[in-house]
Amino acid sequence: MLESSALITRGEFKLNVLFDLGNVVINWDTQSVVETLALTKAQAQLMKRELFDHSDWGELDHGLATEPEVVERVCRRTNFSANTVNDALHAARTSLTPISESIALMRELKDAGLPIYCLSNMSIETYQHIKDKMDFFDCFEGIVISGQEKCMKPNAAIFRLTLDRFSLQASDTFFIDDSEANISCATNLGIPSYQFKCTEYCYQYLRERLL
Repeated sequence: MLESSALITRGEFKLNVLFDLGNVVINWDTQSVVETLALTKAQAQLMKRELFDHSDWGELDHGLATEPEVVERVCRRTNFSANTVNDALHAARTSLTPISESIALMRELKDAGLPIYCLSNMSIETYQHIKDKMDFFDCFEGIVISGQEKCMKPNAAIFRLTLDRFSLQASDTFFIDDSEANISCATNLGIPSYQFKCTEYCYQYLRERLL
């Protein structure tokens, strides 16, 4: 577990908790996504490489490309039809299911009076798909989505934007993310942080530290 060295003492200030979404609050596994498609094993790996693992996917999350633009690019690089690539995008969106233990933790934090915020790398299209379908979004006091801001983690600018937008102090904000690079960036900005793993120990640690 990667954790910042900054100390948090409850009672000295009102602690804010900043959550990532993918693999923290909702499931995200591109290998499982391609395995649900009507593709051969080789085709599934090609789809994973040319769509989900390609820099084009980062451009979607960055808000620098639209889904139709990315579909066209993937089709040019492969023999996939537009329908097949769109099926993969649809499968990716429907694979985003809430992690029940994380939702329970967020609601406990909210009930304890801790303001909760969201900072996630996600395309505009994906966010629009899930925001009205998942009831945990009502836990958040504020939400920052990379695709809307055209800036994404681990760029320090999106952390500063989040702090400024919601008038948060770095030292009073606890960041939870599954990415080591994102944790390192936040820590360098003075934000106490913890690298999330979906384990019993992780949830126990977060409850003990935050509650």
